[in-house]
Amino acid sequence: MGVLNSLIEPFDTSRQIELKTNLSVVNELIDELMFNFATLIADVEEGRVNELVLKMEIEKKINKQKGVFDPEEMKRIIFDTIYGYGILQPLVMDNDISDIDVPHYDYILIKRKGNQERIDLKFENEKSFTRFCKLLITRNGGVINEVDNHCRVSDHHHFLRINVCISPRNNTGTSLNIRKHTIIAYKWEELQSLGFLDSMSSSLLKKMNEEKKNLLICGKGAAGKTTLLRTLIDSGDELERMLICETDSEIYPQKRNAISQKIKKSEIGGKSLELKDLIREGLTMSLDTYCIGEIIGEESWDFIQAGYTDHRIIGTIHGSNVVGALDRMVMLIENCTRIPYEKLAEMIANTLDYVIYLKDFQVMNISRISGFDMDKRKYEIQPIYTFGDCE
Repeated sequence: MGVLNSLIEPFDTSRQIELKTNLSVVNELIDELMFNFATLIADVEEGRVNELVLKMEIEKKINKQKGVFDPEEMKRIIFDTIYGYGILQPLVMDNDISDIDVPHYDYILIKRKGNQERIDLKFENEKSFTRFCKLLITRNGGVINEVDNHCRVSDHHHFLRINVCISPRNNTGTSLNIRKHTIIAYKWEELQSLGFLDSMSSSLLKKMNEEKKNLLICGKGAAGKTTLLRTLIDSGDELERMLICETDSEIYPQKRNAISQKIKKSEIGGKSLELKDLIREGLTMSLDTYCIGEIIGEESWDFIQAGYTDHRIIGTIHGSNVVGALDRMVMLIENCTRIPYEKLAEMIANTLDYVIYLKDFQVMNISRISGFDMDKRKYEIQPIYTFGDCE
């Protein structure tokens, strides 16, 4: 379950204070370890290599240092710094917190039960914050430097999606965003108790899922799209054979008949794999359903084509409303085909059964998509639920 499992308690700042005179030595060693042993750090986190191998390398580095300090304590500080979450540790472990945003080293925001608030915490300075962010990326198998100055990785052990941007992309200094996912998807009743659904929207969505309808979930970031998608997947027909395609792991299906795959980024080495590749190769796997965690590019075309080959399709997309989500699908497909707008809109409307719009962790609208009127250049949409209908 990863190295961090042993670090259940909040980060022990007292040890930092005790070693304050040697803080520069600690930071220097961490920088050196990141430069020389990035792959080893990631392998230890994933359990591919015993942590003792890295501890031996740390011990060698410490033994070369001069100064008055406890080598064992220094070793523990370095190891905990590499694999812990520092001052963010209690926030990571708090189940009520879904998002942690650090736009500046001295400004930290969280989202707790859907409400954003500022936390009275800050990193020591910009340099220490940047070092911390690079560690998060390195240990989770990512690459970040002046050339590749943005990276998104997943912490599979704690169900986190981590985004880091550094200079020169960021003019305002390093920034960090951590999205937390529940270990197990919410059940329909739990989503109702959270105010995510009411009885009417819950009943409609359960029926659509049972009938294996083609669904597109839309909304802005952090609206709850992945939350709903996970519930749809895990509450579906046990015998429905599903392929889940993601850029980074976020869905973590409990459904036993689901195969979860993610892309392979070019910087990792070897042949890269994109979402469109996962979908195309899935055609040989005797699947019932294709699921895309987030539709963002050329895979939109393969997604719609899968629907045209009588597969079920479900996925999420960023969109400000139902029509906006459909138009964004057209725009994404237009970028990789020469098919006219009207024909694409017709294909999309004929493939999708329903579009679900979310806002601020609530289902706001569910609409049936009946087709596309070529003469009026307009989607045929029938809203079947709007938030507040059952009040």
